[in-house]
Amino acid sequence: MKFNLFRAADGTEGGGSPAGPPVIAAPPVVHSSAPMGPTKIAARDVSVFYSGKQALYDVTLDIPDKTVTALIGPSGCGKSTFLRTMNRMNDTIPGAKVTGRIEMDGEDINAKSVDPVLLRARVGMVFQKPNPFPKTIYENVAYGPRIHGLAASKSELDSVVEASLKRAGLWEEVADRLHSPGTGLSGGQQQRLVIARAIAVEPEVILMDEPCSALDPIATAKIEELIDELRERYCIVIVTHSMAQAARVSQRTAFFHMGRLVETGDTEDIFTNPRERRTLDYITGRFG
Repeated sequence: MKFNLFRAADGTEGGGSPAGPPVIAAPPVVHSSAPMGPTKIAARDVSVFYSGKQALYDVTLDIPDKTVTALIGPSGCGKSTFLRTMNRMNDTIPGAKVTGRIEMDGEDINAKSVDPVLLRARVGMVFQKPNPFPKTIYENVAYGPRIHGLAASKSELDSVVEASLKRAGLWEEVADRLHSPGTGLSGGQQQRLVIARAIAVEPEVILMDEPCSALDPIATAKIEELIDELRERYCIVIVTHSMAQAARVSQRTAFFHMGRLVETGDTEDIFTNPRERRTLDYITGRFG
């Protein structure tokens, strides 16, 4: 089911060698290969300012549908800032300003006619630290479908909750305790509950901001397996500091540095044959 977002109308060339010359300031972005699928989100010259201080500079990037796109780069390079532009989370930050254009299915998400609440139903968000509501497991998942009117009856709502928990790989672990507090689950289970909550409103895009950074290796493996399954249905964008994770879960990778998009392309190409010197330096651990 799609929501109607709108209210009624009214690079440096050949810079891959570490021994090459110093990289000049703000070189052109290096793009390799065409997107794997149709473009779901198109960002054009997107800049972000916080109280007048610029955090992101003229980012142009296509995000393909039904694909996992990883955003990598050092801390403070603008990855999470860019992620938040795609569901207008920056609107909630006093003094934040976004310029440029971001289109989803060809529509400008920053247009005045766009309802941010409906946009965030289409573009779900999973944060670094699991943040289940202080409600039961059932109510965590049922909350979104209920307020958006996606279930006409209790039985329909039950079906939505069950289907969402199954997609999130959590149903078998919680089916007998749906009315227990969501906060009583383990960290990895809480993160899968949050993912179930996000997909319960039938989004088209799922944004993930370091979703495994607070989890142990076993829970991380389960989340990564879930991401791989979910990409068959959703456009997924994930911010991660783990190069290994980006290589495992994504098909496209975009490297950010100092608020700028440096290079983007197929993940295999980025990790095995980067075309920009700073990308090579980062993925080989020379900085970051």
